[in-house]
Amino acid sequence: MKWIGQHIFDFAIRIRDKLYDTSGSSGSPASSTNVDLSGSTTGYAKTLTTDGDNVYWTDATYIHTEASANTEWTVTHNLNRYPSVTVIIDVGEVVIGNIEYNSSNQLTIYLSAENSGKAYLN
Repeated sequence: MKWIGQHIFDFAIRIRDKLYDTSGSSGSPASSTNVDLSGSTTGYAKTLTTDGDNVYWTDATYIHTEASANTEWTVTHNLNRYPSVTVIIDVGEVVIGNIEYNSSNQLTIYLSAENSGKAYLN
């Protein structure tokens, strides 16, 4: 637990240092510009992350649209992880496919019949 707490604290300090000035002026904002960072290009939430030097928002989810009926859907999601996948075909049914993770940014869905629809990645 101590290790997790330390990393959460460290992350909070990095966020504070990036969002507020370090002049010691009671945590006053470093800029008067307000920016809404909660929006997502996928229509879902974003996750606050850091690379150690920078704090930034990344997409937490991804929606893939397969317009043509196929049994094999290749999805490049750029989430940099291995997400869970829910497939809903155009007739509104949830179908079970075999998921092959090609990398932390791409996967392939294999379906038993040709379908079009959407894949929701979390």
